[in-house]
Amino acid sequence: MKGLSRHSVLICLAAGLPGMACAQSLTGNVGSANITAGDRAAEVRLGADDTGLVQGRLHFEQAFTGWYQLRAIAAFRKPDEGDWDYSGLTLENWFQWAEEGKDQQGFNGGLRLAYTRSDGGDADEVAARLTLTDRFADKWEWRANIIAGADISSGSSGGIDLESRFQLTRAVPMEALGTDKWRLGGELFSEFGNSADFLPIDEQAHQVGPVVKAEWANGVYLQAAVRAGLTDDSDDLMGKIFIGREF
Repeated sequence: MKGLSRHSVLICLAAGLPGMACAQSLTGNVGSANITAGDRAAEVRLGADDTGLVQGRLHFEQAFTGWYQLRAIAAFRKPDEGDWDYSGLTLENWFQWAEEGKDQQGFNGGLRLAYTRSDGGDADEVAARLTLTDRFADKWEWRANIIAGADISSGSSGGIDLESRFQLTRAVPMEALGTDKWRLGGELFSEFGNSADFLPIDEQAHQVGPVVKAEWANGVYLQAAVRAGLTDDSDDLMGKIFIGREF
């Protein structure tokens, strides 16, 4: 496809680079690089795996300019048959450094810098995320994220955790639940370990699965996905659902 080949180099670069290793995220997304001045949103995320672990996040974000946005995230977790516990607070600074033209030339590029104040004795974390986004051939969109993170508390093991995420979706001609703005596609999450000790492929965590997105005229949006493990050290199965509203 002509539109696809125009972007294939960037897609392969972002999806194929060794990415980072944390525990597999049940509430992670393949983030967008787009920022629009004045936009704000609140969001709830829930994710669960086949062991019974449930994770949740509450988001609030505000775009102050066309190139800077701030997001606050409160995270929670619930082990199987356990109680909900507060995990920590994250502040994410988003920056957009490239914008796709109205004629679909170029792509959207961004950078996110995050600090997580963890609860319960866990190490605090810092992370940097390169975000690339592009819509092409009218109905297609790809997203790619490359993430590097590190513990910063005393007793940290050192090194940089590396991760990559990739998502490809297409707008579909479907009307359901009061909206015709639906996207279907798939996503790949890869976690490669720490730079101080890169893992062999069978000990890395790679998951793939379908994703669906929807938007409504009142600003409400939805995303749901299921991912299955591709390697021995991947979580076998997980599902997630995000519900938010822009206002």
